[in-house]
Amino acid sequence: MLQNHQKLTIAGGILLVITYLIFNYHEVHPGIEFNYAYISGIVMIIAFMVSFGLFYKDRFKSKNE
Repeated sequence: MLQNHQKLTIAGGILLVITYLIFNYHEVHPGIEFNYAYISGIVMIIAFMVSFGLFYKDRFKSKNE
């Protein structure tokens, strides 16, 4: 069974691919004013940061004690 940090890492990887595809689509079609790759990119970074935090939360707690 996958742990939460593993699920978030997979979701972040999928968002990475989506961000890349949206960015390339935007480059090919420059008439679109807003690049939606920023939205998926920010969500991707958040997913990776939360995944990192969940993976290392025990180490963070032991250092503060």
